[in-house]
Amino acid sequence: MNKNFNYIKYLFIVCIVLVMTVASFAQLTIDPGGLISIKQGSSMYIGTDFKINAINGGSGIFSDQTTNGDVTITGNVSVERYLVKEIWHNVASPVSSATTSVYDDSFSTYDLVFYYDETMVYNDWNFGWVLMNSGDALTPFKGYDVLDSADITVDYTGSGSAALNTGAYTIAVTNTSSTPTEIASHKGWNLVGNPYPSPVDWQASSGWTKTSINDAKYIWDGTNDQYTIWLGGGAPVGINGGTQYIPSNQGFWVQATSNGNFGISNAVRTGYITGTPDFYKSGEVFDYPLVSLIAEGDGHTDETIVRFIEGTTKKFDRNWDATKLFSMNPDVPQLYIENNGYDFALNTLPQIEENLYVPLDFKCAKAGYYTIRLTDRTNIGNHTELYLKDMLEHKIINLKQEGAYGFYHTSDNDNARFQLLFNPSQDVLNGITPDNYFSVYSNGNKIFIIKNTTRTLTGQVIVYNLQGQIISMQPISENKRSQLTINRATGYYIVRVQTSETVINTKVLIFNN
Repeated sequence: MNKNFNYIKYLFIVCIVLVMTVASFAQLTIDPGGLISIKQGSSMYIGTDFKINAINGGSGIFSDQTTNGDVTITGNVSVERYLVKEIWHNVASPVSSATTSVYDDSFSTYDLVFYYDETMVYNDWNFGWVLMNSGDALTPFKGYDVLDSADITVDYTGSGSAALNTGAYTIAVTNTSSTPTEIASHKGWNLVGNPYPSPVDWQASSGWTKTSINDAKYIWDGTNDQYTIWLGGGAPVGINGGTQYIPSNQGFWVQATSNGNFGISNAVRTGYITGTPDFYKSGEVFDYPLVSLIAEGDGHTDETIVRFIEGTTKKFDRNWDATKLFSMNPDVPQLYIENNGYDFALNTLPQIEENLYVPLDFKCAKAGYYTIRLTDRTNIGNHTELYLKDMLEHKIINLKQEGAYGFYHTSDNDNARFQLLFNPSQDVLNGITPDNYFSVYSNGNKIFIIKNTTRTLTGQVIVYNLQGQIISMQPISENKRSQLTINRATGYYIVRVQTSETVINTKVLIFNN
């Protein structure tokens, strides 16, 4: 859309406003699907009441992208948002003077409004929730969690230009250390909110202040009981269908890496949300290796991602990794990466290595059959082998060939049930560990040593009598099967197979006529 067209459209809107102000009932209204966007360098005068309507699933959009909020409103302001009953909604006020009373409804048996105070978190991150009273003020750029017993159209109201949020906002974010303390992945969570009656773009080139947070935003999807995630940083990607956009007056979560400030301005505001990627879109192209896995069952899904980008580490890397936020519904399957006590929704590693394994945890309070499947977002070359190991069932499947793995789960199963294996050796695929690199048995006066591993190992085979005296010693053979003869008295002997990696002691019976 060119600049001249925008100017003509702007004049047309102003003309409509001037005509409408003649009538006492005049009002400028943006219905769901409608948009007014004021570009930088422009201004707008609304000499009447101004209303933005909403229905279930949509609302009008008013995107003021000017530096100073160059919009004048002489009448009253009304911004609607539709909330579905019995679903928790993360919200934010688009006006400056709203209170929690906007969520009250005469048809409701209860209206619950919470904010989250990260500084109250000690050994349980659930301690941060604070119940608000009816009439408590709503702070612009702060997020709130709302539950209503009936469907409700919230009406945020105010009077004049000062009522409608516009311009720059800053909010303090915290990452609190205390004793006793929560684990690192449970700390630093701050519920903030889009303060504008328009979507904002997390990838906007200017307008955000993210110096104290990890470059990721989380939006609660109450319909699917799941968090959608968008990770920015050097290689932006969405998880669970997350996109780079935040809807109008939508609450969202950020994780502070330190105490500091988080900022927003009109420069991040947008109109139409174009190019929104679909959760199951197949046309994505990644210029780095990526594995996307989805756990599904009982009508719910959860995605986790492992990717490989040079320069990252196996630990949490700010702006490259995304922490796991768990569903508030314990019956929703949760798939995540656990590494040294840290829970990841997305873990970026430096490179694919031989015999690399990634710990993959699964939890769900509801027993039943579930599936872990490889999605078509996955991008790994033909030279990379990928397996899923179920340590409970002692199974290893080739994910590239099978595509999915089905299993039965109960709530008392260990969360640390799975491993994602990259280019595993035959030892790994066959369940060979240092403890069973060798098998030893006897027959008559002969001792047989079976080498189970394909690895090249050096060491010695030592035979002791029960008094601890060495009666035989020889180097380990690289043959699959080797033997030695013991011409000693009939009785029990100890065979020690000793390498730099393992020591295996076996008691055998030698029989001589």
